[in-house]
Amino acid sequence: MRTSKGEWSVAKEGYVKSRSGWFSCRSACYLALGRPCVLQDTGWSAHYPTGKGLFAFRRMEEAVAGIEAVNADYAGHLAPAARRVAEECFERAQVLGRMLKL
Repeated sequence: MRTSKGEWSVAKEGYVKSRSGWFSCRSACYLALGRPCVLQDTGWSAHYPTGKGLFAFRRMEEAVAGIEAVNADYAGHLAPAARRVAEECFERAQVLGRMLKL
């Protein structure tokens, strides 16, 4: 993770078929490090912002498009965008605040 440019990942079939919204803690760590992620959508895209720093895909063509977008503007997707997703969605005060409202 330390020297990687970002993360590309597929999810287990059960998560994809169930549309459970599963999201990897490893992906959250990549985002916190300011590294973009291109991830198979398990339903999480309904809850987290996509298109800058974080990309969802269902089909291979969408995965390729996400990777190409990151490569075309790596600096733009790196620190501000990917890190902002982590801060807005996974920072402890945000997560606990949402949990306490339930």
